[in-house]
Amino acid sequence: MVILALTCMTGSACVPAHGAPPMALLIADGTKTFASTARVGALAGAIRATGAFELSVCFTDQESLYDDPLVGVAECPDGAYDIVVYVPRGLDDGTADTLWIVTEVLPWTSPEGWGLVELLSDLIDRVFAGSAVAVDPTEDLWPAFVALVYQAEGWLR
Repeated sequence: MVILALTCMTGSACVPAHGAPPMALLIADGTKTFASTARVGALAGAIRATGAFELSVCFTDQESLYDDPLVGVAECPDGAYDIVVYVPRGLDDGTADTLWIVTEVLPWTSPEGWGLVELLSDLIDRVFAGSAVAVDPTEDLWPAFVALVYQAEGWLR
């Protein structure tokens, strides 16, 4: 709750614009330890509290940071999302330090939507401070490439 309060005090928006539907968000959680799973739970709580996202979560199993978390996972809710956040295995042992924000919402295609991506990035950075950072398609080519794949597969709209 403290994280949400800090974000609301420093961010420009904590709820969607009047009449705007919430963005559909999927968290693909590949964590395996209690500490990392607890952080994902804290992130999910902070995201829900904003009212800006319609949140779904699924648990995945990858060996590497660059494995596709949505391949062969039956537990993920079907549907098209605006954003997929991949929380990889390895946050606790230091083999991963990045949470990927996979989206086709970009500052030049949807300035309003981009504000929510920035809010999400800020929440991730606060919850995972010291162990991981959020990386979106404007910062790295990997989430941009994955966004193209997910759009073709129907995971992103």
